[in-house]
Amino acid sequence: MLLSLIGAVCYKIRLFGWKSAKKGFAGLIAIMLLTAVINPAFSHQGVTVLVYLPTGNMLTLESILYGLGAAGMLAAVLLWFRCVSVIMTSDKIIYLFGKGFPVLGLLLSMILGFLPKMQKKLREIKYARSFELERQMILQEKQEGNERKTADRKMVMKLQRIKHGIENISILITWALEDAVETADSMKSRGYGLIGRTSFTTYRFLWRDFRMSLLLLVEGLYLIIGKINGAIYWVYYPQMEGNAWNVYSVSLYLVYMMLVLTPVIVEFGEERRWNRLQSAI
Repeated sequence: MLLSLIGAVCYKIRLFGWKSAKKGFAGLIAIMLLTAVINPAFSHQGVTVLVYLPTGNMLTLESILYGLGAAGMLAAVLLWFRCVSVIMTSDKIIYLFGKGFPVLGLLLSMILGFLPKMQKKLREIKYARSFELERQMILQEKQEGNERKTADRKMVMKLQRIKHGIENISILITWALEDAVETADSMKSRGYGLIGRTSFTTYRFLWRDFRMSLLLLVEGLYLIIGKINGAIYWVYYPQMEGNAWNVYSVSLYLVYMMLVLTPVIVEFGEERRWNRLQSAI
């Protein structure tokens, strides 16, 4: 889990840059802390008792470490899916699944593009309605004919902002439903999924793609075989135990490290190649 988290953090920094990536790390750390605290607060399994809580329940070492592990796993999954949402664009998904599984391809394309599109639309709604909020406040003050106290005005502004926030969410949900219907109707009118329908694409499966796919397949199979053989076995409850370190288990961790760092390595290789081509012009 630690290797996966490190690989996800490195790849997000590589995709978004440090300034943009660090904005989301604060919220991610908060989620990790919340997850790490919730587990020992509600789960009292384990044999290593550290202290008895005022409620009489036990605080165990196993529950704390399990909470930390769950927090790391959740953070890694969120980061990887954030990277996937940027890399796997709608046209790429349609290219991969459009011929064999057209309905699945359209569904995945809409799901992966849902959150970024919703975030962008919500910002547009907030910016468009922010002027309306100020206008309503000014008109309300003019109608009353006197100046409010600063504290009263702040309270009214806060209530108005909450009201506008709820209205913005309502507008966003309405827009999302309409957009989904329009997308489905548009794809249907274009004959998407019909037998014999052709489509233009700029993607080609090249020799380097075959080599990369083969490398990922070999790494994945090696890890699956290692998991089946129990070389990376580990449990938290009721007592933490797992396989001892050996050459085989270390090799599995090294292969997994290569697997999670492959996107970063590929990105650096492409950038280096591009810089070399530019310098040759």
